[in-house]
Amino acid sequence: MLDLPRITMIGNLQLYLENHRGVISYDQNQVRVAAKEGEIIIRGENLQIKNLMAEELVIKGSIEGLEYDL
Repeated sequence: MLDLPRITMIGNLQLYLENHRGVISYDQNQVRVAAKEGEIIIRGENLQIKNLMAEELVIKGSIEGLEYDL
């Protein structure tokens, strides 16, 4: 596989991220996650990390924005 991040969203309420490299920072308004190249930034309100595994991550809350910085 290409080992690239795979992002699946259910509306703006839940985000499922595969192939991440760890959480860089986390608070209720922003989650920054390392990727193989760059980072993924999730912005919103009342964000919560519901599941964190080696390469999978589930975030719940009111997701307002998603950015992939290379």
